[in-house]
Amino acid sequence: DRLAQHFGKDAVFQDVDSIPFGVDFRTHLAKVISNCGIVLAVIGSEWLDMCDEEGQRRLDDPADLVRIEIETALQRDVPVVPLLVRGARLPKADQLPLDIAGLAFRNGTSVRNDPDFHPDMDRLISSIDQFVR
Repeated sequence: DRLAQHFGKDAVFQDVDSIPFGVDFRTHLAKVISNCGIVLAVIGSEWLDMCDEEGQRRLDDPADLVRIEIETALQRDVPVVPLLVRGARLPKADQLPLDIAGLAFRNGTSVRNDPDFHPDMDRLISSIDQFVR
């Protein structure tokens, strides 16, 4: 909400919520990410180990939306900012699939709960402003 408020609703793409029904999400994501100035990879404390219904780690699935987004951004040299929430730490390269291991070497930032939330978001917005100008 803070990003949409600052940059405008049309400037913020939020994966699943923004993909039209009936389209191939791989093709759609490739198109959208190619036009992005920056990608924020929101990483929570359980992000690395999230599993699907079969108990397989989601990041190991080449068809996982999050993996596709990060992989596409890295392939197209779109800056990817790890946005660490809920006390998460940046994964190490050997914890990630090879196609997205480059995420481990991206400079990121934390966004904490109140009372730090708004100052953290202000810092993030200021950094994005400088980058996309």
